[in-house]
Amino acid sequence: MSLPLNPALAQASTSIQSLPEARMWVEGFSRPTGFSPYAWNTTKRIALEVWKCHFAGRQFRRTLNFMHPSFYQMIRTPEGLPLVSTASIRGYVC
Repeated sequence: MSLPLNPALAQASTSIQSLPEARMWVEGFSRPTGFSPYAWNTTKRIALEVWKCHFAGRQFRRTLNFMHPSFYQMIRTPEGLPLVSTASIRGYVC
């Protein structure tokens, strides 16, 4: 399954313009209580894959199942726009 990018981002201006800025955004989230370091690093890695697809203009070609709510913030711009179509994410939590 692949997740389409959010078409609203094509017209919107966002404060994150590069992968290094996206990495800083993702790294700014604290590991939730109960998450192992391994699970949290995996979550951040997947979020960065979504950002890479965003910058490359291609669909994200993995399935996203329910993840921690922080993950959904990682794959949004600081302005609150989601990078991928949220209707495509199984178990999406606002």
